[in-house]
Amino acid sequence: MTDTLDAALGYAHRGWPVFPCHWRGEYRKRPLIQRGLHAATCNEGPIGDWWHRWPGALIGVPTGRTNGFVVLDVDVRGSVNGFDTLAELGFAILPDTPMVHTAGDGLHLYFEPPKHAEIRNTAGDRGTCIGPGLDWRGKGGYIIVPSVGSGYSWDPHCNLDTAPLALVPAALLPHVRNYRRVTARPTTGLSPYAEAALDSACRRIITASDGEQEPTLNAESFGIGTLAGAAAIPADFARRALIWAARQVRDFDHGRPWRAAELENKVNRAFEDGLHHPRQTCRA
Repeated sequence: MTDTLDAALGYAHRGWPVFPCHWRGEYRKRPLIQRGLHAATCNEGPIGDWWHRWPGALIGVPTGRTNGFVVLDVDVRGSVNGFDTLAELGFAILPDTPMVHTAGDGLHLYFEPPKHAEIRNTAGDRGTCIGPGLDWRGKGGYIIVPSVGSGYSWDPHCNLDTAPLALVPAALLPHVRNYRRVTARPTTGLSPYAEAALDSACRRIITASDGEQEPTLNAESFGIGTLAGAAAIPADFARRALIWAARQVRDFDHGRPWRAAELENKVNRAFEDGLHHPRQTCRA
């Protein structure tokens, strides 16, 4: 049994479902298996099979309320420094909560999910980021957890054994997306606003960069779903447009190309979720 397999089983015994990810090269941190985070499990059988096949695989763990934690990713790259952003937000001294030092000199801060709000993934400038170098990994996302040789390590003072999960400070909650502040007007056709929103969503899906395709697909499908849920855009038309856009995404990993059924399932899951969270509407 390898050290990494031991670690993977240890997380599974905590109740954290795990799945294997690439450990080197340009696809580092990408899932090694079909369905990725959706195939994560606490079952020792598949876990043993995966890490016997890929002994060096990184350990991925899905985030979100279902798994009991969300993660604030503090990134440092070039002129972007998430620690500076935290200081500007009043967190020069970090909250007492489990944290992981990442391979890129950044930090993962683990928090208890809010009870009355679902934190979703945020990425860059898509409207929900807190500031430069800070992004959330929540529903529909995953993180790499520490294991031997991974480049990730638990903080010696704030880890799973020494610090309970802190509540997410209000100042660090994701910003409300702009569309939440827009009053959608119910329509039986495609209004100029709905047309612009759907066109923007499809463009973002098609042009998403490597590593951002799944978060973008989830976020944009959910957003259009909330518009359809308010009857501000025809649901069937919007769903078909999103599925079409999803099928145009680029295969960055030619060894594991996107499959049409997989992309359609991702759109449908996020879109249905959005339908159940309709935007505020008004009547003419």
